[in-house]
Amino acid sequence: MAARRPTLVVTMGDPAGIGPEIVVRALASPALRRVARLAVAGEPEIMARAAARTRTRIHFRAALPGEMDLRADGAGIPLVVSSQDGWSAIEPGAGTATSGRMAARAIETAAGLALQGGVDGIVTAPISKTALQAAGYPYPGHTEFLGRLAGVPETKMLFIGGPFRILLATVHLALRRVSDALTVDGLARTIEFAAAAGRNFRWKAGSSVAVLGLNPHAGEGGLFGDEEARIIAPAIERARARGIRAEGPYPADTFFPQHAHRKDLGTVVAMYHDQGLIAAKSGGIGGAANVTLGLPFIRSSVDHGTAFDRAWKGGSRAPDPAGLATAIRVGADLAARARRPLEWSWP
Repeated sequence: MAARRPTLVVTMGDPAGIGPEIVVRALASPALRRVARLAVAGEPEIMARAAARTRTRIHFRAALPGEMDLRADGAGIPLVVSSQDGWSAIEPGAGTATSGRMAARAIETAAGLALQGGVDGIVTAPISKTALQAAGYPYPGHTEFLGRLAGVPETKMLFIGGPFRILLATVHLALRRVSDALTVDGLARTIEFAAAAGRNFRWKAGSSVAVLGLNPHAGEGGLFGDEEARIIAPAIERARARGIRAEGPYPADTFFPQHAHRKDLGTVVAMYHDQGLIAAKSGGIGGAANVTLGLPFIRSSVDHGTAFDRAWKGGSRAPDPAGLATAIRVGADLAARARRPLEWSWP
């Protein structure tokens, strides 16, 4: 399909981490500005400091939310002011309650713009979960926070990287809790999300949803565990009964090398965090983007953290914006492809 040039707003991330630095470097890229109109939600003085510290030639035009049409071309990069605490409010390289609050306000501002139709999607720079919660935001990360802001009942975490799109059935859980968290109803719903994503983003018609097993060798007929027979296979059958082309359960260790070149593969459903993310990040950190399913707008993000130990060093030590560039490209592609409105139930 012919691509259009969507409008995306990028959050600054935790201002004490590498977020502001990678944001200014990404926004300065003519190649990225060709795939999307880009704006930033953040703190003006911190963003200006990031440009100076990284020696990035970039000009911002700042305004409060609602005071500027982000879809219109103009001189400079639009900066939507989400906070005005100033540089002195943060401790560079250390996440605090203040930096967590500033990061949260950038997220709230960007989400508000998306919900009001002012942008086609948002791209988020990394935040500190510890700083976020210290600031009084009781969320384990962006995904749950954005779900609350959008007022949606359920969100899912999808990673797009290399040859795969990988959807997680469970997210930030201790490994010993994964089996108890898996249910037939919940997994069938995850498979439905995978199929709905294919429809929303116009991925190849009829593409499959491949479901991984939980145990070694997908349980080896019950020898290494019964979750495949008790939970995963029934969830697949339920999805098939609703017209979803679901297949599996596949042994995870052999699936990825054997299916990397399949043309009919839509999304892979992984049972737990590392089972899916090791494959998603096999091309290196920064090679995948995290996408939130279930929202009424597009959201993509980097696949790495705040790197406090590398933040605000300046000069040749400026952090690499490759991960944010990937997130912007993925967000722009999804926004250009997306059916409106996004629907997360399966007919």
